[in-house]
Amino acid sequence: MNALRIALIIVILIAGSILAIFNAQELVTVRVFWQKYENTPLAVVMLYAYALGLLTVGIFAAISEIRLRREIQRERKEKEALLEELQALRNLPLGE
Repeated sequence: MNALRIALIIVILIAGSILAIFNAQELVTVRVFWQKYENTPLAVVMLYAYALGLLTVGIFAAISEIRLRREIQRERKEKEALLEELQALRNLPLGE
């Protein structure tokens, strides 16, 4: 799994580098809300867009991770309570 992840990261980095090299000479005008940036290299715009995408995915992944960890903790507590109840039931004397 780690080898696949590393290979995928390398492929993405190579593809991004190739795109940046081919578009290094392209200059664009970028408007971000009320700011206007003229003669900005397209490679820089692509880099910022990629970083913003990574940040967005990271935030959503972190939120999902927190929810899953909370669910696991809740399930562990429930399991412990059930095991304690089972142990208490096993220790009850047999009635005739």
